[in-house]
Amino acid sequence: MSSKDKTQILIIEDNPGDAHLVRIYLREAGFKHDLHHAESFYEGQTIADEKAIDLVLLDLSLPDSHGFKTLSNFLKRFAHIPVIVLTGLNDEVMGNQAVKAGAQDFLVKGQFESGLLSRVIRYSLQRFKTQQHLEQYAKRLSLSEKRFMEAQEMAHFGNWEMDIVTNEMKWSDEVFRIFGFKLGSLSPTLSDYFSYIHPEDRTMVEDTFSAVTKNGQLKKIEYRIIVGGTKIKHLVNQIKIQYDESTEKILLVGALQDITEHIISRKLTEEKNMSEKAYQIKEQILEDMSFHIRTPLSSVLNLSFLLENTTLSGQQREYIDNLKDSINDLSISVNNLMNFSVLVSEKVKLEETQFKVSDIFESLHQVVKIKADNKNLKLDFVSVDDVPDRFIGDSNKINQVIYNLLDNAIKFSNDNGKVTIKIEKISQDEDVINIKVTVKDNGIGIPKHKIKELLESEQLLMQDHDDDTKKKLGLAIANKLLKNMKGQLSIESRENYGSKFIVELPLKAVKAKKKQTESKPSRPIRILLVEDHFLNQLATKRVLTTWSNLVTVDIAENGLIGVDKTRAHNYDLILMDLQMPVMNGFDATLKIRETSSIPIIALSANSSHQEAEKTKAVGMNDYMSKPFKPVGLYEKIMMVLNGDMDD
Repeated sequence: MSSKDKTQILIIEDNPGDAHLVRIYLREAGFKHDLHHAESFYEGQTIADEKAIDLVLLDLSLPDSHGFKTLSNFLKRFAHIPVIVLTGLNDEVMGNQAVKAGAQDFLVKGQFESGLLSRVIRYSLQRFKTQQHLEQYAKRLSLSEKRFMEAQEMAHFGNWEMDIVTNEMKWSDEVFRIFGFKLGSLSPTLSDYFSYIHPEDRTMVEDTFSAVTKNGQLKKIEYRIIVGGTKIKHLVNQIKIQYDESTEKILLVGALQDITEHIISRKLTEEKNMSEKAYQIKEQILEDMSFHIRTPLSSVLNLSFLLENTTLSGQQREYIDNLKDSINDLSISVNNLMNFSVLVSEKVKLEETQFKVSDIFESLHQVVKIKADNKNLKLDFVSVDDVPDRFIGDSNKINQVIYNLLDNAIKFSNDNGKVTIKIEKISQDEDVINIKVTVKDNGIGIPKHKIKELLESEQLLMQDHDDDTKKKLGLAIANKLLKNMKGQLSIESRENYGSKFIVELPLKAVKAKKKQTESKPSRPIRILLVEDHFLNQLATKRVLTTWSNLVTVDIAENGLIGVDKTRAHNYDLILMDLQMPVMNGFDATLKIRETSSIPIIALSANSSHQEAEKTKAVGMNDYMSKPFKPVGLYEKIMMVLNGDMDD
């Protein structure tokens, strides 16, 4: 067989043992190839210059080059050769970053065999070939002037373009107007764009963008967006792919036309119901939105925890603290988005867990500190001595209520003023403690005739959502949440002197525990993590293995693989994601329960009482909603393994 019929592979690796192992794996896989070996970066460049190399296996740590500089320097000189990065043990993060930097894939030394090596090589070659084909196709459509003319022909209102590598977008003035933004008020990305698409249309739009990116064909699509959280607009979007010669970038370009008035005129019989339908977001759609937000948020939370527990400089420690504050702020904003549905729903699901008042106060202080500092406001958190620190209730919704009141107080306080948050006990019996939380500011105050309006949250739905009404939505959400928790909100205010927002709420008392759960395992624990999201796999595994050297973690990409691994190995515990391809967590648990009573903890991004009950019905031992804090996961694992669970 001639060398032309074989794949020419170059491995640049200074460890002869690793290179020899790759040679053995390729031979075992029956892969038709010629393998060239270089022990230094310089030698590798020489071979790549002299021979027609089809693919490179590149170690990033070489005698004459180290780190991502190795990859970037190679790609700069040999952009026509696909690269697979070889990383050391437990360097998955570096491998993933290498892919983002231009590598086709990565392999962790000691964690692959002949079959995986062969598959990764074939996939990388095919992917690289597809990318080259796409570039060649896009170049044939390259003239910027022609692109502009076509955009004008496609629509008269607005045009946009997007870098398909970075997902960064550029919007024309008209697109900003259609989406209800001031010109240049944000630097949009594809995720920003998708976040305003109506939930019922989002999958269709994402599939269309993906199809255009793959085949380059012009697509026309009609869908809805939600502007300002309330107003629905109907758009026509025409999308195609172009190559920008000036920047040598492949772009998606498109033109938008606002056809809202046309749709309204076509559906006159529905005109009176349009404002109401803007709020009739189905529960399943909201849960889907929650899932797609909470899943990556869980990854960010876990990765920040891992970073926090590494060796950091003082400046890096400050950055991590700021990142954690931002995550907390984002979590509250996500909850506000999800809780907006309470304004149009008769029922609110409550999740009862044990929580600490001090944790809520500390979290809120960190979240709002920057906002307060910007106005030079003093924040004073006060807990009266006779108030217990631990309660049982829906801590997320309580946190949401206080945050909205606190955010409102900061927003309407005068500079150099003071905001006080005080918690005290009103009364107590054996099982219930009635508490009062007061948020006091010395701001502009509220006219008496406006106080009643602020407390009638349902009336806000029927109003035009101008800037003044938007400011009241946080109070409306807080008021409705309190009513569902059998609490109440009252307001005392005097114009130009400030306001008091008073929350009265019954909470269950925490009874003394009979035994203290261990904080760390005292014996080896083998855990199976069933999770399809790559970053969640990586982050959760690291969180668990850094907790204790007695913990080992295997990963299954879906429920079916999880069932097979459970039957083949003796695990101590399973962490089971619920929404996965091939087989979901519910079906996987039912299969496992046919033969095993192994403890199973559900991990879900939906965060609903209904789903928690469903996990119990199929035989899971406990439930955690994403994003969760690592310490909470540790406690949950120890409780389940020790049998110390609440009924």
